[in-house]
Amino acid sequence: MLPGFARAGQLLVRMFSGAPAVADAPVSSPASATGGPIGRIGRFGLARWIDERLNAARRRNEQAAIEETRSYLRAKRRSLALMLSLLTPEQRAEFQRYRHFHVTGGETGTRYRIRVASFANVDIIGPAGSTLYRLCAHPRGDVPVYDVMAAQMLHLQDVATERAFLRFANVHPVVSTRRPERGFERP
Repeated sequence: MLPGFARAGQLLVRMFSGAPAVADAPVSSPASATGGPIGRIGRFGLARWIDERLNAARRRNEQAAIEETRSYLRAKRRSLALMLSLLTPEQRAEFQRYRHFHVTGGETGTRYRIRVASFANVDIIGPAGSTLYRLCAHPRGDVPVYDVMAAQMLHLQDVATERAFLRFANVHPVVSTRRPERGFERP
């Protein structure tokens, strides 16, 4: 341990235990009779100083969190505006109503539904209109969800990149959302 820190630790221990600041020094100040202050700060002065520093640090942390949230919301608004500008009027209306839109594959002609979700948000739609399976493909890093959706749409609509997107994406089975019938009992 560094000598300065060791000395500061000793002073703090002595201050809070009520002992004089320096063991050999005579106690001469009037305040020392009430519990052994260290220098001019005193036991309660040091506690107040520490409390002020902690409150200032807390305020800085809260302000940083507010700024981070504002920055995140600005990025999210910009990404939503970009994605909406890329959609056709029909896709835009569908997105505003259902929070998803449909895309036709550029090479395969497959119908895809892109939903607002952070995991497996691209549905492969079968001929009967049901979801066959889900795809998950996202860039690394903290990218706003609407930017991810726009990139997925552009990749799937493009003749040159649809197959590459399909090779890259993770495939997930569709989990049924049907509830069991009334007579079903859990083991």
